Amino acid sequence: MLLIISIILAVISLIVMGLIISKHYHQILLLNVDSLPFMREEQKKDELIRKKAAQKSSAVHAQVHSTVVAPIVMYARSIQKTFRQFVGKIERRAMMNDSKKKISESPEEETRRELAIRELMIEAKHDATQEDYDTAEKKYLAILRQDPKHIDAYHGLADVYQKQGQLIEAKETYQFILQLNQSDDQALVKLAQMYEDEGRLEKAVEYYEQAVLGNPHNPIRFVKLYDLLFELKHYEVALEAIQQALEIEPQNPKYLDNFIEVAILLKRKDLADKGYRELRMINPENQKLQLFRQRIDEIQG
Repeated sequence: MLLIISIILAVISLIVMGLIISKHYHQILLLNVDSLPFMREEQKKDELIRKKAAQKSSAVHAQVHSTVVAPIVMYARSIQKTFRQFVGKIERRAMMNDSKKKISESPEEETRRELAIRELMIEAKHDATQEDYDTAEKKYLAILRQDPKHIDAYHGLADVYQKQGQLIEAKETYQFILQLNQSDDQALVKLAQMYEDEGRLEKAVEYYEQAVLGNPHNPIRFVKLYDLLFELKHYEVALEAIQQALEIEPQNPKYLDNFIEVAILLKRKDLADKGYRELRMINPENQKLQLFRQRIDEIQG
């Protein structure tokens, strides 16, 4: 009996639900779930997540490029540059070894070779002026293959290396020039300047000293020596250098100024007085005269 009653109630419930659904059927069909407030929020969250994912992907791509791709490209370029420098060094060494060999050729061949070298020199200098250093380097090397003792080509090549920042190659080339001509003033001064730029003043002094030995009539070399020695606080030797400059140009106000300065530092009152008198005769309006006079008078003894 209870089973029959339960079945009857279930049937009645289904009938009622069917009537309710049929009554509101069209409203149910028209219901847009995506328009519900909480669903809109979920959609916004999903869209935001997608945007963040895209941004993260872009950032990862950029990071990969900067940390992986870019270093690989830089490494490849460095290998190319290193290999190029290596080839250049091997070529120079080969030319240096060949410089001792005699070239056997007819007068006509020698003339043609000299004309070709002259034309290459003009072109190489022009390329270097236009800052086309790679082309200039190739042409200087071509000259040296034909004439391993061509000093001007070595100078041009060294200058090209220096301007490209290849200081080791530049120094090697200038050193080889000195093997061909140990008193080459330009090579000595260039090496001195390079070591001075590096802050290696003692080494710079060595090359300037060699330069003045090869050309003792250039006061500028002695003055440069004075400047470096003064900076190194080698005042005694600096005094000798400026004295040599004054022997060549005894009435140069700048040289006298330097002479008085170092004489005062060495407390050589006799020399300082001598320099002061000469400077006053040459340039009585010099504004440093009064200060020099005061400092000289303060020297004891």
